[in-house]
Amino acid sequence: MNHPASPAFPFRLLICGGSDSGKTNMILNLLLGNKIQRLFKEKKGERYVKNDDLVLIGKHIHEPKWVLVKNCYEIFSKGPKTYRENVTFRALKAGAIPDITKFSPDRNTVVVFEDLCAESKKIQDRIVPYFISGRHQGVSSIYVSQKYTQTPKIIRENITHLALFRGAGSRDDIARIVRQYTDNSKKASKIIDKHLRDRNFVVFDFTKATDDPLTTRLGWDIPLKLDK
Repeated sequence: MNHPASPAFPFRLLICGGSDSGKTNMILNLLLGNKIQRLFKEKKGERYVKNDDLVLIGKHIHEPKWVLVKNCYEIFSKGPKTYRENVTFRALKAGAIPDITKFSPDRNTVVVFEDLCAESKKIQDRIVPYFISGRHQGVSSIYVSQKYTQTPKIIRENITHLALFRGAGSRDDIARIVRQYTDNSKKASKIIDKHLRDRNFVVFDFTKATDDPLTTRLGWDIPLKLDK
């Protein structure tokens, strides 16, 4: 079971924000949690998203941050027996996106599509099944994009969670997202925009009722009121 504030399996998460806005750091925090730091102190830590398998699909799969994740997963799988986990990590280029039916529903798999929104329609069409039927194969998907409006509409319409970072879109884009939660979308978008400019991120949880205080959050665990 994942950390209570993290998305529950199976989830479909869209993350939008400009360069250096903190998108990748947030993903790494979900995937690694405090486990690696505590392991080196011979203490038990936790990963906030407790997947079995991690698949990274993107252009820059050898960036230092992803090499860190790969190394951590190797440590988790080969470390001291007390802390060992049966986990795997794979990094693939966009042209090698696996067929969704190839995944085992007996394992929780997280697939990260990083900055592929500018790829061809052929590539997008291979990603879409992950957001339509991935849950039947035990697959949770994360799509990382710079702009909300640049993300294919069919993916936007099939997400369970949305995380917005600085540069994710205009004030009007934000207003269109929050209309389902408030009668004053203009005021709400102003509140959200201020938080994003302050280098925070805002999460929308579409699995919860619109009147649930955790539907809209500052970070993953702080309720965000849009009408104050």
